[in-house]
Amino acid sequence: MRESLVTIAVFHSQPEFLLARTRLESADIECFAYDENMLRIGGWHSHILGGIKLQVRESEAQDARAILHHTAPLDNP
Repeated sequence: MRESLVTIAVFHSQPEFLLARTRLESADIECFAYDENMLRIGGWHSHILGGIKLQVRESEAQDARAILHHTAPLDNP
């Protein structure tokens, strides 16, 4: 049985999307891009087109959201 995918974040910038995807993949969470090509086609219209939707399996959604919302502490010398 296939597990459903859920959208956990929407990006209007490809670099921001790639950074988030890399963070999830480094935590062994497989992720998928929905509408990634729409940003490439009409990047400056991304807010109208809805941006790139970052999706993960439903069972990993809570962990993925936590990873994306985690803020690393600042290193103060």
